[in-house]
Amino acid sequence: MNYFSSIHIVFLSFLISSIALAQPSIKESSGIEYISSRTVNLLNDSNDYTGTPYFNKEFLKGNVLYKGKIIAANQDIRYNVSHEVFEIKSPANKSSKVVNTIVRDTDIEIEIGSDSFEYISSSKNGIRGYFIPLFKGKNKSLYKKITKKYIQSRKATNSMAKDVAAMYKEKIVLYLINESGEMLELSSSKKNKLKAFGDLRAEVKTYTKQQGLNLNKEADLIKVVSHFDEN
Repeated sequence: MNYFSSIHIVFLSFLISSIALAQPSIKESSGIEYISSRTVNLLNDSNDYTGTPYFNKEFLKGNVLYKGKIIAANQDIRYNVSHEVFEIKSPANKSSKVVNTIVRDTDIEIEIGSDSFEYISSSKNGIRGYFIPLFKGKNKSLYKKITKKYIQSRKATNSMAKDVAAMYKEKIVLYLINESGEMLELSSSKKNKLKAFGDLRAEVKTYTKQQGLNLNKEADLIKVVSHFDEN
C-alpha cells in the first residue's frame, strides 16, 4: 500500500466517524420501539382559539427514556396536553408538517427541559395519562397532572354582549400515591389534603404548623410528603 492510499483510508475513516457522531441518537441497538403508528398533521391546527392545547407551543429539545435509560437524546418534542400525546419531529426531515408521536407506555418517560413526564395506568383507581413526578419516595409519591379542556366559542345572546372565542382552559391537579399504590386526588382545600394522609392526618397538621408550611403551596407539599415518606 503506497503513502497516498494510506492517507485516503485514514481520511475516509475520519469522515465516516464524524458523520456517525453528528447523527442524533434515535434508538438503542436493543430495538426498543418508541415511535407509534399515529402521526399528526400540523396543518390541521386552525388556531382559532385562545390559550393553547400544548405544554409549550414550540418544539423543544428533549429525551426519551426507557426504564430510566435514555434511548433517544436531543430530540424535537412537544406535548399536546389536550390529546395527551407527545409529538416528535423526524431528525431526517424537521421541516415536515407531518410529525410522529411517542408510544404511550408505563416504561417510557419523556424529559423536556427540567420537566419529566411519566405515563401512569393505575388499576386501583382507573386513572391513566401523563403525570409529572414532583417527589418519588419509597412509601409515598407526589405527582402533578395538567389538563387542557377545549371550550367552544359562544355567540353573543344580545347586542349588549360580545362573542366569546373558543379557548383551552388549563387545570392542574395533584395526586398523592400512598403505600398501597392508590392515587388520591388532592383537592384545593387544606382540609381535604390532610384527609389524604389518612391516619397521619393529625401528625401532618402538627408538622405543617411547626414548620410554617402551607399545603396549598406545591414546594411546601413536596416537603411534607418527603418528610412523612421517611418517617
